[in-house]
Amino acid sequence: MDRARVLERVLLYDRILRFAIDLLSGIREEIRADIEEARIIGESILTEEEIEHLNRFLARVSGEFMTKLDETLDSIYDKYEIFNFDITFLSSIPEEIERDINRLHLIDSINKNLEELKTHLLEMCNSEMNTRMKAVVTPFKIYCKLIDHAIEFNKKFENF
Repeated sequence: MDRARVLERVLLYDRILRFAIDLLSGIREEIRADIEEARIIGESILTEEEIEHLNRFLARVSGEFMTKLDETLDSIYDKYEIFNFDITFLSSIPEEIERDINRLHLIDSINKNLEELKTHLLEMCNSEMNTRMKAVVTPFKIYCKLIDHAIEFNKKFENF
């Protein structure tokens, strides 16, 4: 058992978990501002019917998506707490730490959470919108791409 290798993996997973938490926390804060911005932009360039459609979309984002985002953030934060507890508890037994890391499947688990979140938002963004409305909701599509990048980043460390 190579203690340096175990330490390397512990530090890697610690950072990946923290990056995911930071990413989702940042998205949560930015979406709140983007909802208000989309309302203002929508009122200036959309028709009344389009504004109603946009308001329904924004209500879904602030309701459904934010709830899903909070659930995902809680799930990843729970994994982070479990991981840190296990590492602390097993710190004197490197073999057990390695087994525990393998058992948790952290990267797969995080990526699954992120993929579900992205899919949910993407479905909302692609819901029967005309060109002007799609332009107004562009910031929300960018979050899908940002989450894609996070998933790809995490995958680079699956076999680290």
